[in-house]
Amino acid sequence: DLSSGINAEWPLRPGMLMTLDENQPTVMGRTNRPTAAIGFKGLYKMDFKSTEGWKSYRTAIENMTDAYAEAGKNNSKSYSMDNLGDCAAVEDAAIRNLTWGCFYVGLNRMVGWEPEKDLYFKCEFVKGKTGKGNVEPPFTTEMIPSEAVQKATFKSYYPWLSKAKSGLQPVAAIRVKFNNETGNPLVSSSDFTEEHLNTFYECAAYSGDEKIEDSRSAMFEIIYTLPQFEKDD
Repeated sequence: DLSSGINAEWPLRPGMLMTLDENQPTVMGRTNRPTAAIGFKGLYKMDFKSTEGWKSYRTAIENMTDAYAEAGKNNSKSYSMDNLGDCAAVEDAAIRNLTWGCFYVGLNRMVGWEPEKDLYFKCEFVKGKTGKGNVEPPFTTEMIPSEAVQKATFKSYYPWLSKAKSGLQPVAAIRVKFNNETGNPLVSSSDFTEEHLNTFYECAAYSGDEKIEDSRSAMFEIIYTLPQFEKDD
C-alpha cells in the first residue's frame, strides 16, 4: 500500500505483497506484481448522494495529504502533494455542491522494483463490477499531473526501498467534475434510465507504450443521482 496504514479496500490475494514494515521492508510471497492502488481507505468511492459517504471521502483525502506532508518533513525524497494542483488539498479537491472531486492512484509498495522505461497512469470509464457501467457519463476528467509530466518524473522515485529511505511514492490525481452541458439535458431525457447512473472508472499503470506486464488495475466508483431519480423520504 502507499501509506503506513492498511488499505482495507485493496483486495489482497495469495502471493501479493502484504503491508510492509517501513524501515525493514520484506517481500511476501513469490510475486512482486505492480498494482495500481491508493493506500488510504475511503478513496475508491466518490459518493455525492450520501452526506456520511462524502464526509468519509473527505476525511480520507485529509488522511492522505497529512501522511504525505509528514513524510515530506522527514524525507526530502518523498513525493509532494504540491504536484497535484486542485487535488492537493481537500478544500479544493472535494466540493460536493459543485459535484466535483478527485480520485488518486499510485502503485503498491514493491521493494527494489523500477519501471523499465517511464511510469504513468491511464484511466477510463468502464462497465465495472455490475457490467452495466455508463462509459459515457456526464462527467469530465483531468489527469494531474499530466501524462507527459508523469512520464518525465515518476520513474525518478524508483526503486522504492522503504518509507524511511524513500518516503512515499508518487501518485496521480484525476479531477472529476459533473458536466452541466451534457448532464443537464439528461434530466428531461426519457432515454436516460436509473441504470445509466452506474459509473465506474478504471486506472492502470503504463511504461513505454504498454500497460505494465501482469499489473493489476484500480477500480473507482462515482455515486450520484439526477432529480428525476430522487426519492422522497
